[in-house]
Amino acid sequence: MRLFILICLLFNSLLQITAVGQDKCLLPLHEGESIRYDAYIEMPQAYISGICILLYDEHVIKGSLINEFGITAIDFIYYPKKEKVKLCSVFGAMDKWYIHRVLRKDLAQLLQCLKQGETQYINKRRNITYNFKPVDNAITQ
Repeated sequence: MRLFILICLLFNSLLQITAVGQDKCLLPLHEGESIRYDAYIEMPQAYISGICILLYDEHVIKGSLINEFGITAIDFIYYPKKEKVKLCSVFGAMDKWYIHRVLRKDLAQLLQCLKQGETQYINKRRNITYNFKPVDNAITQ
């Protein structure tokens, strides 16, 4: 009897740990779901801030980073199965092949961090900090 109670308690605690892990995910996971973030990307000589919107659509996550003036800085598509990012458009000052390369890799890493519940990714080699904090009531369907 004690063994049965112990197993039940252990199983219940495992279920709670799994549920907590699922709540920590900060990515849209269902068709039509979207999440808004306060975004801040800091580089050694400049920064970009604004709002990032991620939308789950047809097995991919589409994202757009819009600055305070309403100008689209980055549009991208994230493929969760491949864990890769495709850049659709990039703001003129950042529209260079070598910047595209860094952005693709960093955005893929950032989205992995968001999937794990973390809101920050730091590229130590390039000294770039990405902060994406969810806006309250940001999850919509």
